[in-house]
Amino acid sequence: MNKEQAEIIALQALTYMATHEDILIAYLRLSGIAPEDLKNSAANPATLGSIIDYFLQDEKRLIALCEDENIAPDHLIKARRCLPGGEDVPYTT
Repeated sequence: MNKEQAEIIALQALTYMATHEDILIAYLRLSGIAPEDLKNSAANPATLGSIIDYFLQDEKRLIALCEDENIAPDHLIKARRCLPGGEDVPYTT
């Protein structure tokens, strides 16, 4: 997995989040980011990393995303490792 592939996966997660209002609202509350700021920073690798982190924190949410977007769960872990702050992610496969 390279950085470009990781960013694509994270953008898929963001798109999924945008179509599931409950998930989006929960992410905004947890992260403290305003909707407009999320929109403006959607291409920022650090923001994309935080979006993947959000899905990795909850197995049910992770599985729903992976099933809907046809992504293997371990690809999210690999993608996270390619983005800022993901070098030492404490997740296991």
